[in-house]
Amino acid sequence: MYHKWGKMVVCLAIKAVFFDIDGTLLTDHRVVHQTTIAAINQLKKQGILVGLATGRDPRFVLKYMASLSIDFVVAYNGQYIFSRDGVIFAKELQRVDMENLIAYAQRHKQDVTLGTATGFVGSSIMNMGMGDLSYRITRLIPSWLTRMVNLILNRWVRKLAPQKSENLMGLLQQPIYQMVVLATEFETKKMQKAFPNLEFTRSSHYAADIISKYSSKLAGIARLGESYDFSLSEVMAFGDANNDIDMLRGVGFSVAMGNASRKVKLAATYVTESNNRDGIFQALAAAGLVSEDEHVSE
Repeated sequence: MYHKWGKMVVCLAIKAVFFDIDGTLLTDHRVVHQTTIAAINQLKKQGILVGLATGRDPRFVLKYMASLSIDFVVAYNGQYIFSRDGVIFAKELQRVDMENLIAYAQRHKQDVTLGTATGFVGSSIMNMGMGDLSYRITRLIPSWLTRMVNLILNRWVRKLAPQKSENLMGLLQQPIYQMVVLATEFETKKMQKAFPNLEFTRSSHYAADIISKYSSKLAGIARLGESYDFSLSEVMAFGDANNDIDMLRGVGFSVAMGNASRKVKLAATYVTESNNRDGIFQALAAAGLVSEDEHVSE
């Protein structure tokens, strides 16, 4: 483990703490570490706001919001923001952009899923991949094999459950806040060139998240700050994936998990232990925001 802020005490400067979910808040077994729960409880006792910033959909997030007493959520990479009182902000993708991207994905034999106000719909392959067992398996696959896995999914598994463009077009009758395309990093770069009016980011090795131009987790956090009276300099954020980089660079204090890539770690103020250990608690303790003594007493 290495870090840049040392044993600095930053507690007086922090008004809100945000956690990415996959690979950060959750372990690879898709549970929240007990020390993370203890840390969040300590933050709440101090009156520090706690939020989630994720590419995930609202339905997936709700169970963690309830069990951890989360104040608000930046979902769909900033496209859909809500608190326990209701929706704060929602930005739909333009229909013409979605139609064009669906047509592009169909030509390149790539599966697409759509993010609605309740959850993801569209791709049976990706729905399967979001399940607990598939999630655990994909976390074990080395990054250099992901291109082969994508090829297998898009070219061979897709034959068993082909995705029809007319079915996807029918789903566009409702508001869509994010699209996800099963694509490698190389394929994502090609899509970025084809669709410069959209924002492309990646929260996994296997797929690209597509949102409105200039949307991001960081923009969503800034929007919440306007409503809850905190600035980005008063925010601490935790993440592990490429879609966390802007957030980690833009807030006052940022933490990359030990399981993050080198690129993500370089964007952060501090690098902590992995999501499978007590990385969140260790970083918050180093920042002076939580106490090991209080954790032990609990």
